[in-house]
Amino acid sequence: MKLERGYFTVKDVQFGDVTSLENGVLTIHKDELESYLLSEDENKNLSSLSLEIVKPGENARIVHVLDTVQVGIKVDGEGEFMPGHMCDPVIVGSGRTHLITNLAVMECAELPWAGKSSLLYARDAIVDMTGPAAGYSPFSGTFNLVLRMEVIEGSSDVEYDNSVRNAGIRCARYLARLIKDMSPEELEVFDFDIEVDPDLPKIAYVTQCQNQGTYSNTFLYGHEVSNIVPIRIHPAEIMDGCIVSGNYVWPCFKIPSFIQANLPVVMELSRGHGKTHNFVGVVFDRGHNNSHFLKARIANLAANQVRLMNAEGVVISWEGGGNAATDAMLTVQTCERWGIKAVPFTFEFGGPDGTEGVLLVDDVPEARYVISTGSIEKPTTIPQVERVAGGDCLRLRKETGGDPEPAELERTLDVITPFYCGANQSGISRLAGVAY
Repeated sequence: MKLERGYFTVKDVQFGDVTSLENGVLTIHKDELESYLLSEDENKNLSSLSLEIVKPGENARIVHVLDTVQVGIKVDGEGEFMPGHMCDPVIVGSGRTHLITNLAVMECAELPWAGKSSLLYARDAIVDMTGPAAGYSPFSGTFNLVLRMEVIEGSSDVEYDNSVRNAGIRCARYLARLIKDMSPEELEVFDFDIEVDPDLPKIAYVTQCQNQGTYSNTFLYGHEVSNIVPIRIHPAEIMDGCIVSGNYVWPCFKIPSFIQANLPVVMELSRGHGKTHNFVGVVFDRGHNNSHFLKARIANLAANQVRLMNAEGVVISWEGGGNAATDAMLTVQTCERWGIKAVPFTFEFGGPDGTEGVLLVDDVPEARYVISTGSIEKPTTIPQVERVAGGDCLRLRKETGGDPEPAELERTLDVITPFYCGANQSGISRLAGVAY
């Protein structure tokens, strides 16, 4: 496959009388886009939808963040960007795709907590644009078009989930039409058909998603992956958005759709393909399997895909917390047993100073090369902000029934779990455990 990616950056985003992109300034016709998105809500599960713009460096906090979507469009080649969502599930990864690199479409809504289990409910997620927590999320550095949505009472979780996701994807596609026929500022070519020096090390990547049911799903070509076995996916398919997130459970561990289309390991290995290494492919699977037998089965199947690619080394990352770590570590163990060097990303515990109790949820003796993405048990005080987008309140404590608390106030959080992507294990985070 050969994929060209054309990149655009915006200098500013504003509301105006017409939707346009001129001289790096994105202007959005607010009323027109809001009306379009609400009218396309097929089952009428949204009672309202309003657009808000949040800019880098602004003294602002975004709350109720569910998923974040990349603005992109296929210019040439088969399929559509984010295939399978309101379009056919056609295999992508070739031709040309145009993207706005620093604009994120954020889906924000309060989804029902009543009657939900203690684990699988849509937790509140926070993005601070400035202050001590800003560095936890890559989206403190992007222009964010926030879709502030309210849902009607009485619909099902599946209906809410679909409406929120579809609104975000429709919005991104609406804006992406602006760049379809424009000349990009930068064009990056990923050619996987080149002849590669056989002496270069062969490297693979295993990306393990979270999929446990509605509000905690991941979609591959438009369908959730609860029954999937580990499969090989071409890196260019991933760059074209074939993986879409529906995971709203643990904010700090999320891999949003925006990041799925720009997975750091995929991007770096693809850029070095044929130069410093031979990137032999990506294995996609799911963690959170329900028994040791099923975890071992998936780990062996994933490792076997890596082995069938003749990989000499593999990077392994996963989405989610404790349960998922076992699936991933078993994959590390199996790869190492077969002589394939395996390098996992993992978050840590360790208490406020990183030295208390158990550091890792799970570990195996074969995990000799481990990359820490930092501790989630770091108390952090977030200051009062001038503006809140995405909602008016925070719901942080399920034990109180999710009672709303003022979102703009200063507060100290004992752990970083409410910070959107704060312990993300895809490699996007700037948080790390560093020896000194």
